[in-house]
Amino acid sequence: MSIPVQVGTGVHSMLVPARTRSVRFSNTEIKHLIIGTALVTAAGVSFLRLSFLTDTVSSIFALAIATVIFAMGFILHELSHKYVAQRHGLWAEFRVNTMGVALTAISIFSPLKFIAPGAVVISGFADKDRMGLTALAGPVINLIITIGLLAALPAVPPASLLYAPLLAGAAINAFLALFNLIPFAIFDGKKIYNWNRTYWALMFIVALVLTIYTYVL
Repeated sequence: MSIPVQVGTGVHSMLVPARTRSVRFSNTEIKHLIIGTALVTAAGVSFLRLSFLTDTVSSIFALAIATVIFAMGFILHELSHKYVAQRHGLWAEFRVNTMGVALTAISIFSPLKFIAPGAVVISGFADKDRMGLTALAGPVINLIITIGLLAALPAVPPASLLYAPLLAGAAINAFLALFNLIPFAIFDGKKIYNWNRTYWALMFIVALVLTIYTYVL
C-alpha cells in the first residue's frame, strides 16, 4: 500500500504499516521529539535580543522563559499534526531526518533560519481533506500562540524581564507558521493550498502580517 508520509513540513509516499487510532508515544518517538525540540529551541533562542539586560541572572532568567516558549511552539505544532491525524484514523509519530537536523543546526549560528528538523510521519489512507486538516493544525497552533503572547505584551513593561522573551516567542511562532505555510514542495502550505486555497490565503496573510509586526516591534 502506498502511504502518504509527512516529513518535515511535507508528504512523501512510502510503505509504512498501519497502526491503531489511539494517541500514544513510542520510545523512539520520544527520543526524536527530544532531539527536535533541542535543535528548534536553540535556533529559536538565537532570535532573542538581550542587549538591554546587563546582569547575568536577568539574562539567564529571560533565556529560560524564551526556551520554554520556543519548545512549546515546536512541540505543540508537531503534536497537533499527530492528534488530528490520529483523530482521522491514521497512525502518526514524529521523526527527525538527517537533512532537517543539519539545516536546523546551521540555523543556530546563521541569520538565515531553516527550522524543520523533522515531522510527524503518518500512515493509513489520507485523502485531500484529511491531509489538509492535518497540515493546517500545526500553523494554526503557532498563530494562536503568537496572538496570545502579543495580547499579553501590553500588560508587560518594556523594561521587564518578561518583555523580550515574550516578544521573541511571538516572533518565532509567527515565523514558524509563515515558514510552514510556504505553498511549495513538502511544506504544510502546499497541502493546505491544494485542499482549500481560501484557508491557505487567510492563514498565509495572517502569518505574514504577524511576522512583520513582531519584527518591527
